Amino acid sequence: MPFKTFLNWIYDGYVDSEIPNPELLLKYNSPITNTYMISLFVKIGKINHYLDKYMNNINLRYIKKEELMIYIKKLIIDNKIKRFQLHYFIYRRYHKLFDILKEKFSYLKNNEIQMLCDQINNSDEKETIYQSLGIMKPKIEKVKKIKKEKISLKEFIRDNFSIIDMEESQ
Repeated sequence: MPFKTFLNWIYDGYVDSEIPNPELLLKYNSPITNTYMISLFVKIGKINHYLDKYMNNINLRYIKKEELMIYIKKLIIDNKIKRFQLHYFIYRRYHKLFDILKEKFSYLKNNEIQMLCDQINNSDEKETIYQSLGIMKPKIEKVKKIKKEKISLKEFIRDNFSIIDMEESQ
């Protein structure tokens, strides 16, 4: 819900409106980060170039989140940016397959690795691939022990070994 709350606040049309639910949007571990707010403008060339040149550096971390939110809101209102012009980021929770593929194919982007994960999960050889990557261990069938009747030592030796009488052979 913080993304929806944030976008609704940005597009309410009033520069002086207060940030809704500040305990959610302004807390330190909120998903609305300074980097996220800057990356919203990837598809809008002129603004993206300006933000990249002046704000996309380490100093972005030192700007107060509240001030940056107000600046972003004024930027949207002044440039008459519509909601559909902003870049939409798909939130996906990553899993063990993603982590392993990211390590093996570090040159691929996250979206490409996610597409590869989808292809693997939809393939017929999913279990084989998971086993080869060490994610899933092969199922080992348990061997059932067969109960045998107890036999004497003499019978066991006679059945399994060839016995030669030394007295008869001489």
